[in-house]
Amino acid sequence: MNNHPRPLRSQQLSFRHHEVYIAYTTFCRFMQSDPTLELEIIDSTSYDKGSWTKLNESGQHVIRYDNRIILAGHSFGGCTLLSMLSTLPLEGFSKLPVERTVILDPWLEPLPSPGPVPLGNSSIVPAGEAARSEEAAVVSSHKNGIASSEVTLHPRMLVINSETFTLWKDHFARLQEVVAGWGPHGGKILTLVGSVHASFSDFPVFPIFRKRNARSIMETITKLSLAFLDDKLDEILQTVPTVKMEIMTIGVKKDGKPKRKLVGHPGDVVVQ
Repeated sequence: MNNHPRPLRSQQLSFRHHEVYIAYTTFCRFMQSDPTLELEIIDSTSYDKGSWTKLNESGQHVIRYDNRIILAGHSFGGCTLLSMLSTLPLEGFSKLPVERTVILDPWLEPLPSPGPVPLGNSSIVPAGEAARSEEAAVVSSHKNGIASSEVTLHPRMLVINSETFTLWKDHFARLQEVVAGWGPHGGKILTLVGSVHASFSDFPVFPIFRKRNARSIMETITKLSLAFLDDKLDEILQTVPTVKMEIMTIGVKKDGKPKRKLVGHPGDVVVQ
């Protein structure tokens, strides 16, 4: 087993874990009006805290923060989400009540291999550490107050890939294996023809840097993501242009390897 092929990236993953848990825990304290929480407004202006913490007619918080939360991440952010969803919570923190996750062009190389798989589907691996024995993992789960019934469930997942990452053979094969572990309810990969790694940011739509088809590709990413969150992904896939996974050679790279691309028009969706 190759636990951590990139040690420094493994440390960065651990750092990211801390960032997410601390940010989420702090936001919960804010929503619960924790009197020990010190809040500093950067521009020293006032704000309406009640607009954040008010309740609806059913007595529930208008902003849902304590259950059914959604996580999204791009590139190393997607890598971080996969890592977090396959490891125990950090010591001192509770398990995040994640319902769904949207992962955009995830970079998998910093993750332990084989895996990752949903927490509860295999040996539990503590965040930022190498795999431990099954006995140690069970002890760790009890220390964090996680019942066995809790670790067997995992969030639904949508992965939207760029064409360039899908054409990355070894990486895409591993992605398919990873996402398959999120079945039977979650785990779907969509690829957008003509997209690149930066297509998931707003950089390609900026003036001067604007790329052709960048806006339409971003709109498709948004449409697919929102449909997934609203349980309407299958419906939306009936309305957007979809194509089969076909690859054609269009030339030769500088290193002599064939230059390939997906068959289709920019923005077409390949359903894997």
